[in-house]
Amino acid sequence: MSFFTKPIIEAGSLQVEALEKIASRVAVLDERVDELRDWIDFGILADEFATEGLGALHAAMLRRPELKQNGLPNIVRRCVLQTWADHVAVSVPLLRDFRTENHDALIREFRQLDRKHATLGSQRVIAAAENHRPTNAFLVGGEAALLRREANKKRKHLPLRKLFAGMPNLLTRLKPVLLMSPLSVSLFLDPEQIQFDLVVFDEASQVCAEDAVGAIYRGKQLVICGDNRQLPPTSFFEQGMADDFEDDQVETFDVFESILDECAAINLPQLRLRWHYRSRHESLIAFSNHRFYGDQPLVTFPAARHEDETLGVKFVHVPDGVYDRSGRRDNEKEADRVVDLAMKHLRYSPHRSLGIVTFSVAQRDAIDDRLERMRKNYPEIEEFFARERPERVFVKNLESVQGDERDVIIFSVGYGRDRAGKLTMHFGPLNQEGGERRLNVAITRAREQVIVVSSIRAADMDVAATTRPGVLNLHRYLDYAERGVATLDTEAATGDGDFESPLEESVASAIRSLGYEAHPQVGCSGYRIDLGVVDPAWPGRFILGVECDGAMYHSAWSARDRDRLRQEQLERLGWKLHRIWGPDWVARRDTELKRLADAIERTRTYVPGSDQPKTPEGVGMRASVVVECETACGNAEDPFSSWAISYEVARPRLSPPHGVQFHEIGARSTLAQMLDEVVTIEGPVHFELAARRMAACWGLQRVGSRMLTAVEKAARLILAQGTFEIRGNFIWPKNSAGKLRVRRPVPERQETFRDIEHIPPEETELAMTELVCLALSLTEDELVGQTARVFGFDRTGGRIRTALAETVERAVQQGIIVRRGDRLVPAPKRDSALTDR
Repeated sequence: MSFFTKPIIEAGSLQVEALEKIASRVAVLDERVDELRDWIDFGILADEFATEGLGALHAAMLRRPELKQNGLPNIVRRCVLQTWADHVAVSVPLLRDFRTENHDALIREFRQLDRKHATLGSQRVIAAAENHRPTNAFLVGGEAALLRREANKKRKHLPLRKLFAGMPNLLTRLKPVLLMSPLSVSLFLDPEQIQFDLVVFDEASQVCAEDAVGAIYRGKQLVICGDNRQLPPTSFFEQGMADDFEDDQVETFDVFESILDECAAINLPQLRLRWHYRSRHESLIAFSNHRFYGDQPLVTFPAARHEDETLGVKFVHVPDGVYDRSGRRDNEKEADRVVDLAMKHLRYSPHRSLGIVTFSVAQRDAIDDRLERMRKNYPEIEEFFARERPERVFVKNLESVQGDERDVIIFSVGYGRDRAGKLTMHFGPLNQEGGERRLNVAITRAREQVIVVSSIRAADMDVAATTRPGVLNLHRYLDYAERGVATLDTEAATGDGDFESPLEESVASAIRSLGYEAHPQVGCSGYRIDLGVVDPAWPGRFILGVECDGAMYHSAWSARDRDRLRQEQLERLGWKLHRIWGPDWVARRDTELKRLADAIERTRTYVPGSDQPKTPEGVGMRASVVVECETACGNAEDPFSSWAISYEVARPRLSPPHGVQFHEIGARSTLAQMLDEVVTIEGPVHFELAARRMAACWGLQRVGSRMLTAVEKAARLILAQGTFEIRGNFIWPKNSAGKLRVRRPVPERQETFRDIEHIPPEETELAMTELVCLALSLTEDELVGQTARVFGFDRTGGRIRTALAETVERAVQQGIIVRRGDRLVPAPKRDSALTDR
């Protein structure tokens, strides 16, 4: 209560000392006379609160003097917003009656009906075509008789043009849709007798205008489908230049205007199809999307596994490759590496189709010749080249690959330094007009992975010596293949964007409170996943995608796009999706949070890579450690069993003291005993990993700084016993020499997975030593990849590769491994533990 609210003299209490009190009070008032204006304002403010109907709020604030002035605006704002939200939820029927269960059920029903509608659509077309066919009564004479007579002939058949001219009506009744090339239309169909209601050109960017005219004027309507950023029409095949093509020629073949270009030039109505379905990893299309479709980019979808050795773009350097410029005009070393990669693929990934693309005909022939020899030496691979196989292995050059696609494409550059070490900026078709369009075709043929094999790196090219768009884009693509999406002016598909709505930010905060990492806006194109939940055991994978009913959801043009097609495409790319609706997140947050937690837990039971076959890391079959181990050990399922042991996880048996938190001093003795047990079983063990084992005993999912501090203090207690020691960030049993421990990839042993930082360097050195002794020699890339696989990593991202590369360098410096040229070999007089056995 303010000083001014106290009465000067209480009634009935006037005594002798009253005058002294009055004098004292007046003196105080005199000193505070400047505050009179504040008191008047305070009284006016109370009246204003009452006038606005907020008298109760004013009274509540007077009763809560502990409220800070800065906090009042937030309290008022929350009250107003909550009142407004309650009013809207009650007054708008759609929000008032909204329930997640009902809406999700409605969407599921819509998806089922929409799929059924699409299926019935094709059946209706077939039924309509059948109804259009002539009846048996119709097949009595005339055109039908002509067709029956020609069918019964053994020889001297009418030319097709005369036959079709004699049955123009019957032809379109029997075959309402004709699939023909433009030249076939002109050759076989009489324009005066056969007309079309609709003429459709596919791959129109490769059709010359003069070839298309014969089909166009036979139709009433015209649809042109094509991509003017892919191959243009050329005289490549007409001039028969496949065998005597000179790489250094400036003008090699003519490029013509396509019917697609001509139609665009006269401003025919255009409709762009922007959704991209082929690539199952965004990095496959990200370069083309950025470089060739930058004005109106394609809509691509992020994959749930953004770091995976079997997906995306991979660069394989052949440093000793030589381009035979004055002779065969091929690159033998590079061709050998391509064939090695192809053989490895056929052995370990036979379920994935394969294609090989080259820049030149000479390089294509060099690879084809080597594959022919391999097919003779290894008859078991012949089935992959059989003509009846739906997607058989092909080897094609740039000019003939458009329209093809395979799961994996091996892309051989071929061109490089000649025997004199000179690198010219001549790259065959890429130096010609439209070279960038040819490159665009070649690098977008893969569904899952592109492996770029090149004797040169981007840094080797002198881009100042050329202005050819094809060559400049090759330089950029080689850099992209080697360094990834970071080379583009766009974000990686790992979820580094900003939140698009407060709802997303609120959901992300809730996910983090559950102990998981959530990345906003996952993707690198126009379509993003609102939130991606990172797999703690496999940071390169998202275990769950969370979508909110925000801008991305409402941006779809139709319910089919929004509620069916997008989800089906994402699920095809490995996503497990969970949707959160704003009304229920506001009204029933606890229930929605439980649903979210349950969804995350369900997806955590999924074993990383269990839906994809494991692919050995080694490049080339002769250097594949996995194959050698299978032969030596006789155990194909566990090739490391004879020289490594299973990683054993410690589960402390001691229970935490009742009512004592882990960071309190009363828990220190218990922590020390738990740590003793963990190090005895798992030692050497990283401080953070040991902290996780003990945090689990307290029911904690995350390890914070307080837990690590408590573990460090407990470590001091057990170190005093003299049975343990600290080396770097690891706690070791005293005088331990180290041992190689590997993860067993079975669901019930998921906890045996260790991050690269949690594996002692001595352990990775031991693995590398055994691998080099086993294989006799390995390149550094092969050794890094095989070591990663020993410890259960299905891919070698930048973090893992950097750590293992440092271990390789340390092992070389210590003389454990010897570097000879570009390969690593065992140190002299050092035998493998496997060999000893």
